[in-house]
Amino acid sequence: MSPSHDVASHYAREGALTGRILSALTAAGKDLSRLSAADLTPYDQFHSRGHRATEELAQLLSPQSDALVLDLGCGIGGPARWLADQRGCRVVGLDLTEVYCTTARELSARVGLEGRSSFVCGNGLALPFADAGFDQVWTQHAAMNIADKARLYREVARVLKPGGRFGLYDVMAGPGGDPHFPLPWSSKAAWSHLTAPEAVREAILATGLKERHWRDLTAEAKAWSEKAVAAQEAGQTTAGPAIILGPSFAEMVANLRRSLFEDRITVVQGVFDKPG
Repeated sequence: MSPSHDVASHYAREGALTGRILSALTAAGKDLSRLSAADLTPYDQFHSRGHRATEELAQLLSPQSDALVLDLGCGIGGPARWLADQRGCRVVGLDLTEVYCTTARELSARVGLEGRSSFVCGNGLALPFADAGFDQVWTQHAAMNIADKARLYREVARVLKPGGRFGLYDVMAGPGGDPHFPLPWSSKAAWSHLTAPEAVREAILATGLKERHWRDLTAEAKAWSEKAVAAQEAGQTTAGPAIILGPSFAEMVANLRRSLFEDRITVVQGVFDKPG
């Protein structure tokens, strides 16, 4: 069994994911015939700090309304829909997990964004796109499953147009040792490939991309995690990611928090430009 199959199997859960999300929306009092992209936010921003992190990265990248953006590791399409809805971009999402791509298409159609967002099942190490085809490449919490970071970032640089921009918001290795498993992106250590921030930075710069912005957001991720737990305990939030991850969600999130607060993982935001 290939590593990519193992990773895809980790994310794929039994049952129709779209149906579970729609059921949760109905239970929350939403009218399914009048859904907006914002209604999906509790369920489709599958990364630390949720939609706030998406908004921050978009502000740094500043995509224009005519931009073509690649969302690498798009999940069920939340950030891609946000960019299409809020910035008017055309966004192509790529993910290794077919059920995520199917769900992303179905949800985009539900909120009228199928014309500005499309989704492809594929591998980030062999992007099925021509050279210099995208104005921007965007990735959030996707590189943790990819061992060959150098090849990943070479692919990013390849598909960027000259003058294009690459933005990342990723989980990386911390100084406190290996994280605790299972985690949201990996049930076991063999599927997780965290790299120290400086090594990631060096791998990106080695492609010829030029650094524009680099910021450690681990402290902000910790603060957000504390607020999220408090809100959940008070019954003020929906457990959107639980719908995606299934019965192991609570254990995965507990290990994620423990790893975060023990400095076994870090959270970093970065932006790079392609000369041209």
